[in-house]
Amino acid sequence: MTESFTTPSGRGEGAALHASFRRSLMPTLMVDDKRRCRDANTAACLLFRLPRLRVLELRVDDVTPPERLSVLQARWTDFLAHGTQTGSYELVMPDGQRVRTVYSATANVSSGLHLTVLDPQPAQHPAPRDLGWHDEELSGREREILALVAVGETGATIARDLHISSATVETHIRHCLAKLGARNRTHAVLLAVKAGEISLL
Repeated sequence: MTESFTTPSGRGEGAALHASFRRSLMPTLMVDDKRRCRDANTAACLLFRLPRLRVLELRVDDVTPPERLSVLQARWTDFLAHGTQTGSYELVMPDGQRVRTVYSATANVSSGLHLTVLDPQPAQHPAPRDLGWHDEELSGREREILALVAVGETGATIARDLHISSATVETHIRHCLAKLGARNRTHAVLLAVKAGEISLL
């Protein structure tokens, strides 16, 4: 399957989702009901170390460790029933290497298509601390800025669009990392999505 997901009009909310998908710095996949990859952003292609057309030949089953295939169907059924799912997932790369990820998935963001955001976990790091839980909620401005970071906006662009200084943007981002207990911006976005602080839609 080599087509990307599209929207009927190419405008409005669907077009905004598609643009965010493309620009996101986090590996993001669009998967259909048969667990086939229908679209992949640049970050996902870099993760799999494959050109986009090769990534689009993959199914979730192809990157699932053989010993986990027996539980994949139950996990998938649970995902479709509840509409969202987060957790850890070990991927088998096409070259055989295994990569542990933390993921956040949302079902039916477009007809029959499901969005999955991956956060690869470096082997030398321990599991994320209290994933998705933090002691202090983000402010409205912090949520706004982190949502823009999630779709790949630079600090300079965020500063221009919000009419604030780049230093102020960086201060807000540092506060987000501290409040969420995140290691970096990518980790902060994943934690914020899981906690419901921001949405990729």
